[in-house]
Amino acid sequence: MTTRTGLRLRDVLALATVGYVISVSTKVLVPKFYSDIYMVYYRNVLPTTNGIPYHAYFLEYPAIPAILIWVSGLAGDFELYMLTMSFLMFFFMIAAVYFLYRTCAECSMDLGRIVPFFILTPSFLANSFANWDITAVCFVAAAIYYELKKKSRLSGLCLGLGFAAKAYPLLLLPVFLKDVKTWNDRFEMFLATVLGTAIPNLPFILTDFNAWLNSNLLSREAVYSENSLVGVIRYYGWMNQDWLVNAVVWSLILLTILHVTFSSYSLVLKSWLIVAVTILLFPSYPPQYNLWLLPMFALSPVFPLIPFLTFDLIDVALGLSWFTVSNPFQAWGLIWDMALARIGLLAALVIWAIHQTSKCSNIPQAQPVSQMDIASPGMETAKDEARSLSS
Repeated sequence: MTTRTGLRLRDVLALATVGYVISVSTKVLVPKFYSDIYMVYYRNVLPTTNGIPYHAYFLEYPAIPAILIWVSGLAGDFELYMLTMSFLMFFFMIAAVYFLYRTCAECSMDLGRIVPFFILTPSFLANSFANWDITAVCFVAAAIYYELKKKSRLSGLCLGLGFAAKAYPLLLLPVFLKDVKTWNDRFEMFLATVLGTAIPNLPFILTDFNAWLNSNLLSREAVYSENSLVGVIRYYGWMNQDWLVNAVVWSLILLTILHVTFSSYSLVLKSWLIVAVTILLFPSYPPQYNLWLLPMFALSPVFPLIPFLTFDLIDVALGLSWFTVSNPFQAWGLIWDMALARIGLLAALVIWAIHQTSKCSNIPQAQPVSQMDIASPGMETAKDEARSLSS
């Protein structure tokens, strides 16, 4: 597939593959690049268990990461485990880029943003293989594509699968339901979301329901870290009661979802705002969370490149620095400054996005494209395309 910009799908996928290989390599060559992927291997001693996650050992990750850990663990030693995991997750990464490309090409969006706002970002290069977040990113990108194409059942199915990979896609369900025009279609989307969540979880539920339930309930407990806004507040002794923190945080998140859902913003910007505010308010802010925002950064024209890259670069630098000292607050200095700068920049981007929407039109919804919008694979340039159509 080639667009009028000359940016071909195969070129984008090739560039994404190079970026992904860089991310995988950093986990092997740079010891300070922390990765839950290899920590799970050593912590659960997968070669000696080879058991079913949740049942054979405790696992705090949802069903889709559990399946990937299970299958990769069967490979045996650490090298084969990492190789298998990187191979499996490669397809989620490719699918995410593919759906972003299709969304831009078929919904009159700026295709040129995919490379600087997704593929060549510090977050993608450093963290696409740091955790299993890229799986959820893949399903959210697919859900946005199908919703803009008015395929609500497929969109709901992707949101459900995303929830089986990470919790945050479920927060987007109200926005997607509001985008659907009829109650019958909304009900079908909701059922598809339930189905998408149930399919990956069913094998574990049938194997050991209590172990699956306990692992999922415990994994939902808040873990406070000083690199988040809530962590900073708690560090200074404010709102030390967990129940009060949880009540305030979730009240603000739910109010944000309610306000954004019934706003006039585009589907993409609504999704970005909900995810961004959730990250801001969540008790923990690991660096790989920025991956959640990348699809919407790439699809929304309201975000300028330089502020985005500054924010993303600080996030990756903070993640690399965070594991170089035993206690970041003993060091203060640069790490503390980066944590506060990241929080401040994300908050500024939220304010910027809301402000800019009052001056620019909404992102166009899905529209059929003409033959002039997408050329066949043999048409390498816009001139070739025009010549072919006129002949």
